[in-house]
Amino acid sequence: MVEFLLLKQTPFFWDGVTKSSRASWIYANGLTEFIVPTEYNSGHPPLWITLLALFWTIFEKALWSSRLLLLFVNIGVVWQLVLFCKSNFLKTVSVLAVLLVCLEPTFVAQTTNLNNDMLLLFFTLLGLNALIKSQQFIFALALSGLLFTNLRGIYVVVAIALIHVVYTRLKLIKNAKPIYLGYVFAFISFAIFCWFQYEKLGWFLISQNENYNAHRQSVGLKQWFVNSVVYAKCFLDYGRFIIAIFLVPLLVKYLKDKSNRSIKIDRIAIGFFVFAIVFFVGMVPFSNPFGDRYFMICYLLAVILLINLIAHYNLSKKPLLYATMVFMFISGHFWIYPATISQSWDSSLAYLNSYTIEDQMERYIDSAGIKPSTIGTRILLNARNYSEFKMLTEADRYADFNPATNAFILLSNIDNQTKDEELHEIMSKWELVKRYSQLGVFMELYKRP
Repeated sequence: MVEFLLLKQTPFFWDGVTKSSRASWIYANGLTEFIVPTEYNSGHPPLWITLLALFWTIFEKALWSSRLLLLFVNIGVVWQLVLFCKSNFLKTVSVLAVLLVCLEPTFVAQTTNLNNDMLLLFFTLLGLNALIKSQQFIFALALSGLLFTNLRGIYVVVAIALIHVVYTRLKLIKNAKPIYLGYVFAFISFAIFCWFQYEKLGWFLISQNENYNAHRQSVGLKQWFVNSVVYAKCFLDYGRFIIAIFLVPLLVKYLKDKSNRSIKIDRIAIGFFVFAIVFFVGMVPFSNPFGDRYFMICYLLAVILLINLIAHYNLSKKPLLYATMVFMFISGHFWIYPATISQSWDSSLAYLNSYTIEDQMERYIDSAGIKPSTIGTRILLNARNYSEFKMLTEADRYADFNPATNAFILLSNIDNQTKDEELHEIMSKWELVKRYSQLGVFMELYKRP
C-alpha cells in the first residue's frame, strides 16, 4: 500500500515498456483481440497485458490504474508467500521470519516494477501451495496461469511436475491422484491458445519478430560458459551472497546427517534444487539474455531453507545471522557496477534513482536551448507514449544513438546496450557538458569535440 501511494505515477521501466505497448494495442482494439500482431509480439502469452488493458478500460489509461493492478498482484503474492511459509517453516521459527523473506532485494524491486514477473511468482507460489495441500482446482488454475503469463511459465510447470514426482516418491506429500488432472487442464487450455495464435499469426511460442527471434537461438560452448557465470552471478547479486555463505555449510551438514531429517526442510531443499536445475537447463544454452528477476522463486526458497536450517540446529548466534542478512539485503539496493558491466537494473530499487536525474538532465537541456533532435541516446526517452502515456512532439524526440552524426550524446549506466568501446570513445574524446548522479546512477551529456 505504501509503495502504491509513493510510486503511483512512476512510469513503466525497461521490459515493462514493451508490455505497455502490447497492452495498448489490446486496449485500442476494445479488448476484442488478445493475440498481438507479430510486429509487437515477443512470443509471451497475453495474460498480464490483457489485465493491464482491462484495468485501463475499467478505470482509465493511466499509471495509477496500472499500479493498482500491480498492488492487487503484490497482495496476492505476499498472501501466498505467507501461506507457503506457514506450511513449511519449522514450528520453532518465529512468524516474523516471513518479513525477512519479504526483504529479499529483487523481490522488493519487483513489487515496484510494472512487469509480469510478480504475476508469474503469484501463480508459482499458488501452484506449490496447492500441490502441498492437494487442492485440485487451485492447482489447475495455477498451472494455467503460469502458462498464460510468460514463456518462463513453461519451465516453472516442468519444475513443479518434477517436484511433484519427487515429493510423491519420497512421501513428502499425499499422493492425491485427482490433482494430476490439473496438468491435463492446463495443457489443453494452453494448446488451444497456441492453435488460435498459429491460425492468426502463422507461429506460436517462438516469435517470428526478428528482434525477439534472435534471443531464442542455441549458443556455442564459449557462450555456455559465459551464461553459466552470469547465471551463478544472479544468485549472488545484491547481497544474496550472504545466503550462500550461511546456507552451504549448514546444508552440507544436514545432507550428511541422515538420522536427523525434517519433511519441511526436505521439501524446500528439493524445490530449490529442482527450480535451479530446470532454469539452468532451460536458459543457459540459449542466446536470450536473462536477469536476476527470472529466478525470484529460487531466492525465496533459499532464504526459507536457511531460516529452517538455522532453527533446525538452534544456532546460538541466530540474532546476529538474521541481522546480517537484513543488512545485506538492504545494502543490495545500493550495489552499482561500473558502466562497462551490464546490470539487472530492474532487480533492485536502484533504478528508481534514474527518474530524478532524468528530470534534472532534461531541465538542463531545455534551459541550455539544446534541441533533443541533436542528442543521440539509447535511453528509452522516446518510448514515453508507452512508459508514461505522454505523447511526444517531433521537437521532443531524441535522435538515435550514432556517434558519427550526433552533435551530442546522452549516456547513462542505466543503459546496457552501449558497448564498452563506444563508452570509452565518448567518455575519453568527447567534451562532458553536464553530469547528474544519485546513489551511483548517473546521466551524462557529451558534446562532439
